[in-house]
Amino acid sequence: MKYKEIKVSIPKDFAEEFSAYLDEWQVAGYYEILFDREEPRKPGEEIISDNTPIRVYLAEDDIQSEAKIWVYLQTVAAENSFAESRWIETKEYEEAYKEFYKPFSIGVFWVVPTWEKEDWEKKSPSDGNGSVPVYINPGLAFGTGHHETTRLVLSRLGSIDLKNKKIADIGAGSGILSVAAAKLDAAKIIAVDIDPNAVRSSTFNRDENGISSELLAVEEGGFDHPIVSSETFDLCVANITFAVLKANMEKIAALHTDHYLFSGVITERKQEFLELLSSQVGGELVYEASWNGWELIEWIRK
Repeated sequence: MKYKEIKVSIPKDFAEEFSAYLDEWQVAGYYEILFDREEPRKPGEEIISDNTPIRVYLAEDDIQSEAKIWVYLQTVAAENSFAESRWIETKEYEEAYKEFYKPFSIGVFWVVPTWEKEDWEKKSPSDGNGSVPVYINPGLAFGTGHHETTRLVLSRLGSIDLKNKKIADIGAGSGILSVAAAKLDAAKIIAVDIDPNAVRSSTFNRDENGISSELLAVEEGGFDHPIVSSETFDLCVANITFAVLKANMEKIAALHTDHYLFSGVITERKQEFLELLSSQVGGELVYEASWNGWELIEWIRK
């Protein structure tokens, strides 16, 4: 059987609506390529592209959906969208989004796609699996591990003593950071995300890593989730954009924790964010790192 693969680039303002239509049209499959930048930014290049790349897959006889896609793009963004299509075989369809996602190391971790888990576990430590393996299938959720913000947090987590600690992961995405924390012997992790796709992805990845729901609880919600806002944590991790962090500063300040690990803040907004933390949360910066224009900020409230 053949499938039609349509590579779409659409203004990010329409990406969510477009995805909803793809669900409604019941296409064979689709996925967004979310923030998987592995190359440094070019001079003058924006950190987050104005367009969102989406791969859409249609069954061989699904002519209507293809027509709807072209009509939609011409209607909402004729000048700013792009699309091209090609026929692929079934095997290509099954392997499509796997081809850009391979195992890689960061800090004490090896991030390994779930479809390579069996082969990875057969390797000897000398082959590179002596590090802590984190098995991830990102699906439609943010958090392949490729993005700078995720790498920054993963690298720092390996340097913090998490043994027997209680952790909140706000904006969990694929659950990659929660899984990593669990692998470092945290006592309890609460992972929350407002996106149902992220909740499903985090739950799947938790189970793939053999982590119990008692150790890693996954819930839909944000900073005001009842568990997050009422319980006490040794560390709060938030890999979320500056705009969201800024909008939730009062809730961040109200959390029952004295230890924060933030990423998702671009360098241009770093000073503003530090001033917000100082004035609304109190405390001090204890560690910072940057990667391709993104910042990691570790904050302690005294």
